[in-house]
Amino acid sequence: MQFQQIILPAFLVGSLTVAANLFADEATETVKDLRKPIEELDQKVRISEHKTELEKDASTEMARRATAVSAGTGGFSIRSADTNFVLKFRGYLQADARYYADGPSAGTANDTFLLRRVRPILEGTVFEKYDFNLMLDFGSGATATAANNSYVQNAFINARFLPQFQIQAGKFKVPVDLERLQSGANMLFVERGYPTQLAPNRDVGVQLQGDFGGAPGSSLFSYALGAFNGVADGRSGDIITADAEIDLATRLFAHPFKNLDGEGLRGLGIGIAGTYGDQGGLLPSYTSVGQQRFFAYRASAISATAPNTVANGIHWRVAPQGYYYYGPLGLLGEYIVSNQQVQQAGAGTGAGTFAELRHTAWQVAASYFLTGEENSFQAVSPKNPFSPAKGGWGAWEVAARFGGFDVDDDAFPVFANPASSATEAFSWGFGFNWHLNTHVKVNVNYDQTDFKGGSAIDLLGKGEKAVFTRAQISF
Repeated sequence: MQFQQIILPAFLVGSLTVAANLFADEATETVKDLRKPIEELDQKVRISEHKTELEKDASTEMARRATAVSAGTGGFSIRSADTNFVLKFRGYLQADARYYADGPSAGTANDTFLLRRVRPILEGTVFEKYDFNLMLDFGSGATATAANNSYVQNAFINARFLPQFQIQAGKFKVPVDLERLQSGANMLFVERGYPTQLAPNRDVGVQLQGDFGGAPGSSLFSYALGAFNGVADGRSGDIITADAEIDLATRLFAHPFKNLDGEGLRGLGIGIAGTYGDQGGLLPSYTSVGQQRFFAYRASAISATAPNTVANGIHWRVAPQGYYYYGPLGLLGEYIVSNQQVQQAGAGTGAGTFAELRHTAWQVAASYFLTGEENSFQAVSPKNPFSPAKGGWGAWEVAARFGGFDVDDDAFPVFANPASSATEAFSWGFGFNWHLNTHVKVNVNYDQTDFKGGSAIDLLGKGEKAVFTRAQISF
């Protein structure tokens, strides 16, 4: 009985203890066996996570340094990720037709098709603040000359140290005429008005410029002050060939009501520009809106036996200008005076005579978008680009223009022939512009011009009636 009560329980306790010890040893071994692969797996996970983090950092760095290539409404471009380096390729092409109602007998021009402008443009930015622009022209009117005036339209660099302080150097538009400063792709009419013929076109020089209170073209106030080689009215040049003097040019332009709460006067822009210099050499002729010559100075290849007029002395210009845009309505007006000292440097009547001739030109133009677009001095984007399938017909714009050119009466008869040159020209015209989209435009213009003087020339006696059309693509 005692055996059952004492020995048996002790035996059972001992057996269980031994069994527990054996089981614990086995469990410990099992845990040890399981811990090793777990540790190995954890190590692999850590290595994988570190590798992933490194790859992520590398990917982020590559993205930060990646070069972006794009093609869109702004043209074709290559741009660094930080935008400090940009290269753009764009341009525009204009295919024109000209028709003269009175036929070739009315003047020297024939009805014709022509490529008015064919201009590839390469521009960009280097080191964030230095912009460059190279624009060539291969249009029908561009010809090779010793001074390379036609093919190279723009070739300049602009250092944008601050919006208010920039320095531009190279060949570019002299800051004088308002319509000349408008891009050839954004013109209201096929051909520019009379004031551009008295203002310089493009010249080589250096210019200080800046904008206050906004971006260029819409700032509260902008200025430009430059020194240039100096060119005759309406002309471009790459190098001084006739004199050794430098011309100064300046322009101030403001949008005085830009920040008003009301919209009525925000689109008003007014300015004044001018040039001053001492010029010599050949003088230009002047043409009608229809691009036919109505005035020319006396000129002779053999000046020792015939009259020959040249520039010889101070040349200054003054050009007040302005525009107003409100909703679909646009107005533009400008006036210019060009005062040039000249000399009859050949033979014949008045040989050796000096004079100071003052010519003037003006224009007023108005336009209205029948389709309701916001009118602008810059390019206009149609609300509904042309797409009949989507019900879009582009933007429809109507325009009208009046303008005049007055030659100084003192030019006759010593410096110009009164029988073959007019002393006044007055033009009026209207147009229709169809903007199919931001990049494609069709123009149709009618212009009529009456002349005073020069009745020996059929054109000047009858006047000019011209129809111009244009198909343009820009990118």
